Amino acid sequence: MKNTIMTPFTSHHSGAFSSNLFTRIAAAAAIAASCLFTPLTHAADMGIAPDIKAYVPKPLTVPTDRPYVVAKDTVFIAGNDVLDPLWKIIHERFQAHHPNIKFKMLMWGSTLAVEGLVSEKSALGPIGRFNRRVEADAFTERFGYPVTYFQIGYDHNPNNKLSTGIWVHSSNPIKSLTKDQVARIFSSGNGKGDITHWSQLGVTQSDWANLPIHAYAARDTSGILALIDEFRHMIGGTPYSPRIEWLPKGAAVIDTVAQDAFGMGLMDFWNNAMEMRGVTKWPRMDEFHDKVKFVPISIDENSEPSDGTLTGSLHPFSSGFGIDINKAPGKPLDPWLKAYCEFLVSTEVQEIISSPEMRKFGFRPLQAGDVAKELKKLE
Repeated sequence: MKNTIMTPFTSHHSGAFSSNLFTRIAAAAAIAASCLFTPLTHAADMGIAPDIKAYVPKPLTVPTDRPYVVAKDTVFIAGNDVLDPLWKIIHERFQAHHPNIKFKMLMWGSTLAVEGLVSEKSALGPIGRFNRRVEADAFTERFGYPVTYFQIGYDHNPNNKLSTGIWVHSSNPIKSLTKDQVARIFSSGNGKGDITHWSQLGVTQSDWANLPIHAYAARDTSGILALIDEFRHMIGGTPYSPRIEWLPKGAAVIDTVAQDAFGMGLMDFWNNAMEMRGVTKWPRMDEFHDKVKFVPISIDENSEPSDGTLTGSLHPFSSGFGIDINKAPGKPLDPWLKAYCEFLVSTEVQEIISSPEMRKFGFRPLQAGDVAKELKKLE
């Protein structure tokens, strides 16, 4: 795998896909409009996993006694603003199957996904990431059981930024890492043994092999909280390693790795292509851009490493997106809501997510095995 030197820019995640909210919404709107007129090809041509099935519609009605019903056959939904254009397409397709069901949307941000459920005013919550602990805790405190996160895709490369991942000094001999190796570097106590030295990653050079890995991450909770929560979820929920040096912001992580040949930085989404309106340029880019590189990551030793780009394979630390639902243990969902969830993971919606227009936007469809795992949540 060729390691290309990137030219990154800083950004904040802050609960949506990007802090550059208006630029991304405008881009999404343009994409959504084009998707409405783009003919869909066969699922195999769109990169859809073979276990994803077609939606089979059946007669559905909306209960009249639910708090989220705001008018006759009209369901209220609150959630993420950047997902709004995608959801307009999804609802247009869903209503083609079920013209008697209507939707009223309030799409202001991912925090509304859980808040709407807690208030019981929203039937479901489109969310542009995984839930933060504070949001999940609020739901559990209200209902006594966890919120159900139903994933329908991946946000792989939002606004042409590289996925959450690992950056090292450009002189570093590492060519790629596995997801498990990253977990054992940045977490502790997962039962497989912590990775603390470069020799454990196969580095044999005498000036590297016996030296410790200097692990860095950003502490800035105003922009990195989603990363801190999501990454811990991705690596199995084990505690972060006490060896991590927590720096104030993402730019400080990149600055430090650029000056520390033995450093390894965990970073949130990071723009490597162009300066964007609303996104602060990396202050020391001219000085340090050629001193850092993005490390390709693979799911396991037998998988292709992902370079985090639009054309590469899915990055193991890509954020998910989907919906939050209120699924009480042992109780069935309302039939219309269960069917709605099944529609979201059907070939019809997965083809929309996998379309060239949506891929440019950063979306990727579910992978093999994902649908079965998600549908099990509805039981």
